[in-house]
Amino acid sequence: MKIRGRSSSKEDKIELQMTPMIDIVFQLLVFFIMTFNVVAQEGDFNIRMPAVGAPQDQLEEIEKQTLKVRMRANDAGDLIELKLNEAVLSGGGNPFANLHSKILSKVQDAGGPDEAANLLEVEFECDYDLKYNNVIEAITAVSGSRSRDSDKIQRLIENIKFAPPKKKAGS
Repeated sequence: MKIRGRSSSKEDKIELQMTPMIDIVFQLLVFFIMTFNVVAQEGDFNIRMPAVGAPQDQLEEIEKQTLKVRMRANDAGDLIELKLNEAVLSGGGNPFANLHSKILSKVQDAGGPDEAANLLEVEFECDYDLKYNNVIEAITAVSGSRSRDSDKIQRLIENIKFAPPKKKAGS
């Protein structure tokens, strides 16, 4: 069906300009490549599974040493005491730095981070009212650190578990 008053000619044909679109795609690609930041992978857990078809008597059970970290809070939820195996670390200075140095010495005594992954585990026992940022700081102190000069992550203990939180007697 032809509309009156219009003639079909080659001048009415609309062409799609591909060059500007390709330019925009390349600009976006360059932008995202230049602004991409590599982040350390989170949630990467090492799980030791038995070999397929291996009999149970061939699997040796490694007895893990459990390091207990006790964190007590006041009524406002602030950290008032930090203990590692009954040794108080919240005396002077930063208690999380003290915890990190103690854990680092335990890992070195165990033979390094690779051996410590098989031999050491940490159990956190926290008060019910403790603020989460204190728990995160303690997990960071135990699990590893980033070296300042090479920006490389040094892993310490990866096996972490939590005891049920304790409510205060008066609550």
